[in-house]
Amino acid sequence: MTSKKQMFATFATYTGVTRILESIPGRASLLILNYHRVGDPRLTPYDSGTFSCTADELDWQVTWLKRRFPIVNLPDALDIVHGRTKPTNTAVLITFDDGYHDNYLEAFPVLRRHGVSATFFLPTTFVGSHTLPWWDEIAYMVKLAPSTRLTLTYPKRIEYDLATGDRLATVVAVLRVFKRAASVDTERFLNEISKATGIARPGDHAERCFLNWDEAREMQAAGMCFGSHTHTHEILGRLPYDKQVEELRTSRQILEAELGGRIDTLAYPRGKRSSFSEETFAALRATDYSTAFSFYSGVNLPDQINPLDVLREAVEMEGQHIFRLRHSTYATLGKGVV
Repeated sequence: MTSKKQMFATFATYTGVTRILESIPGRASLLILNYHRVGDPRLTPYDSGTFSCTADELDWQVTWLKRRFPIVNLPDALDIVHGRTKPTNTAVLITFDDGYHDNYLEAFPVLRRHGVSATFFLPTTFVGSHTLPWWDEIAYMVKLAPSTRLTLTYPKRIEYDLATGDRLATVVAVLRVFKRAASVDTERFLNEISKATGIARPGDHAERCFLNWDEAREMQAAGMCFGSHTHTHEILGRLPYDKQVEELRTSRQILEAELGGRIDTLAYPRGKRSSFSEETFAALRATDYSTAFSFYSGVNLPDQINPLDVLREAVEMEGQHIFRLRHSTYATLGKGVV
């Protein structure tokens, strides 16, 4: 079904509005794009919602971005964030969260072919492992459930119709329950879904979903940059201060030991305003992080950037019309219109 956003963006394309916006020089700013998985979401037994684009779409997007904007690497972006330099146009930084294996298999070849550096934020406990994060476990069990109804009793009672309902929409709904719960026991929640669906939680027999350290080192040698996404991908704002410090310190120590050099940048897991706090800022300072990236949209204007809340814009599977219009309006207006 075509959304109103898609209809509006298509209209802007065919009336020439998008092309006019593309011809206007971008304002001085830092636009950071955030991706997760690259590939075909229809083919995964796990969370389809984590896919940002296919490899072909990424190739088109990078081609368009290179023609329109200067694409900077992480050190150059940090110079802008900390006021050491100012962009003369809209500078673009490309980032990826979670370190899925397809970042190496699908995204890395595209970036290398274009001569573009991107930054990958890794949850260190996932690297090279067969561990599945909670969102992929949830999607796996809901997708494969043989029953016609799904009834959960924790953290609240809720029922879903699996016979006539859209399984992907049900996955999104269940994930939303977990994300919005003020306090939830992850293991209890996952075991509840396993019991309700009749599907065993995937264990170490699951396919390797995340890149390993050798692959990360190969990417780094080719010009890619890396930062922390915590150690276990816990949402920092839900943790007490000492646990936040432990997550940050452990992740940084492992990254620096495996990749060498100083790594003092972080992308907040989930990245919403509720995902971090002033206490999180204190934990970052205590563990010598200089910069942290959020994920609730926006463009960064010089002299208005909080280095511990650097804004990023999500890339989603919405097509070329929306991609062109959204990022052209961010460059010219400082905000997206779709």
